[in-house]
Amino acid sequence: MQLKHILARLKTHFGVGAIACVSMATTAIAQPPPTPVGPVPNARQIEWYHREMIAFFHFGMNTFAEVNEGDGTASPHLFNPTALNCNQWTSVLKSAGISTAIFVAKHADGFCNWPTAHTNYSVKNSPWKDGKGDVVREFANACQDSGIKAGIYLGPHDRHDSRYGTPDYSTYYASQLSELLRNYGPVWEIWWDGAGADQITSSFYDRWADTVRTLQPNCVVFGTKNSYRYADCRWMGNESGLSGDPCWSTINPVSIREEESHIAQLNHGEVNGTAYVPAEVDVSIRPSWFYHKEEDTQVKSVADLWNLYFNSVGHNSVLLLNFPPDKRGLISAIDSARAAGLQQLIKATFKTNLATGAVVKSLHPRGGDYKPTNMIDDNERTYYATNDKAVTDTITFNLGQKKTFDVLMLQEVIELGHRTTGWSVDYSSDGKKWVAIPEATNKQSIGYKWLVKFKPVTASSVRLRVDSGKASLAIHTFGIYKQP
Repeated sequence: MQLKHILARLKTHFGVGAIACVSMATTAIAQPPPTPVGPVPNARQIEWYHREMIAFFHFGMNTFAEVNEGDGTASPHLFNPTALNCNQWTSVLKSAGISTAIFVAKHADGFCNWPTAHTNYSVKNSPWKDGKGDVVREFANACQDSGIKAGIYLGPHDRHDSRYGTPDYSTYYASQLSELLRNYGPVWEIWWDGAGADQITSSFYDRWADTVRTLQPNCVVFGTKNSYRYADCRWMGNESGLSGDPCWSTINPVSIREEESHIAQLNHGEVNGTAYVPAEVDVSIRPSWFYHKEEDTQVKSVADLWNLYFNSVGHNSVLLLNFPPDKRGLISAIDSARAAGLQQLIKATFKTNLATGAVVKSLHPRGGDYKPTNMIDDNERTYYATNDKAVTDTITFNLGQKKTFDVLMLQEVIELGHRTTGWSVDYSSDGKKWVAIPEATNKQSIGYKWLVKFKPVTASSVRLRVDSGKASLAIHTFGIYKQP
């Protein structure tokens, strides 16, 4: 018997209250969640994605030798910061809204920013604090005091140590890695730079990775080339701050291992890749990685940083932004002001989702707890999903009145893997005639977050069209915003 006939009989015999009870029971029928598809992130990667931006601090012998790539012969006596204050570094991050930082403990020149027991080429043989200083300690303490998660760059390449590339060097590096992971509190990320490290074999990384997982099991690994098997996040093929479009979190491991011939794959990821290794987008706020006074006039503008944000965080990646301390051991006021300006722009733009309160309709809702309105409810735990047979959908947002916007945000449920592979967004002033947003037409990936900027449009309705996918939809957020 059809439901409408059942409801009619209930109304005749028991009144409208019975209809309400049946309706509530019908809508409350639980639906199982979508099944994950393809590779999915581990717990470290999920937490890493939610950081969105990470700071990089390149500081060491190169700062005082005024070079970017030291050859390992500069005297430790050059290292002598006059006003080192890592609390100033973290205050810059606080104003920039950055909650994680990675410090270069040892770059390719081999100079160590902590008093390691395994080489004399370190701060213990510098005049700074009469050889009793420890930059890594001051960095770790400042991070802990300010609630910043601390990471370490320990360069595999070493131009100073004559054992580089030999089994003895593997032991030397493992000993230093153990020092850092044992003695400086939680280490949130370890950064294994692939530049110049071609003599570091996979067997070296097998040993070093075991050290990381034993001493700091929650540590994220930035892996390249021969460390590819342990990578939680990957290089994205350039140092310009630009992720690809599309940019998939999935990739085939060979593309990380053979990076020189797979730059496009690193930049875009691979939709059918067998591993989940998203991109970390490294770029410096200045032309160089280390501080040079002549670059004070070349610091990226707020507008530059805004574009980088959209092409990194807004392209399903995490932005790793370098702030090089100067010879005093301080972040330049120019760099600080630009980063703070970026944060102000982020806050001002995304404080109000103009789709909030819209009437949302879709063609293939899953039902149960997976309502279309979940995309605009500002709840971290809810999301919209289609039924298992529907890998496409059309979702319409009736805004109730005309609104002007120029930024779009989409977020998938990354725990369920990449699902949507083709989508577009249109707008309408009357709900009948639809106009495509060119910058949001024929897009492919979504992932953790996808952002699009465009010329301002005014509309009373917005439409998301998903025209291809690997599995049913699982959309966490749909947002429209206006830049100030």
